[in-house]
Amino acid sequence: MRRLLLSYAQDLNDAYPGHEFSIWSEGQLLGFFNEALCLIAAHRPDMFTELKVVRVEPCSNYLDLCDCEKVLDVLGQSNAKGNNIRPIQRRKERATVWTGSKKKQEFTDRITEYELLDKSNLVRVFPQNLDPTKDIYVVVRCSISPKTYALDDEAPDERCAFLAAARHWVLYNAKMIDGEFSQTMQSQAKEHREMFTAILQMVKQADDQYDEKLRGLTIRQR
Repeated sequence: MRRLLLSYAQDLNDAYPGHEFSIWSEGQLLGFFNEALCLIAAHRPDMFTELKVVRVEPCSNYLDLCDCEKVLDVLGQSNAKGNNIRPIQRRKERATVWTGSKKKQEFTDRITEYELLDKSNLVRVFPQNLDPTKDIYVVVRCSISPKTYALDDEAPDERCAFLAAARHWVLYNAKMIDGEFSQTMQSQAKEHREMFTAILQMVKQADDQYDEKLRGLTIRQR
């Protein structure tokens, strides 16, 4: 992390050899960096994710992922080790509640679709007649809280856009401190904040177009 923080100090003209971090301490810049990660996660939860293998409960078509901060999508049906068996299509319209049928149902162990229920971490899978005697698993992509970094930690090797956005947030905060006494610093700080937001929006648009092209999913309006 110290090398990354030194690069921030260089951007701030605060890295004269032997007198690095004279104006903004390493601790200050690190605090701004960790703050940036939290903000990025709030705007783009898909930048901090992990995969979970979840078993479909017998006689239930719902997955309750209480240990998942937010369910982003279901990548496919899998075995217990998470090896992908087949993809699952996301439903484009909300399904009606199934009340059962008086006719004898033929069970299946093949999931064909899934639905994310808004404002909850519940996932519903289809068809309704999944075989309760079979172990059926899916791989779910969840958002997680970003790591809080310490000075001795290795710097993250995440996506370039992730680090580019964080850099602008760090510079924004640092220059806002000096902006109390300088109109120039205030103006520069505003530009960094605008760049922070612009980078996240630009990357989101690119990711949405990529998902739409490769997966054929309806892009949600956010």
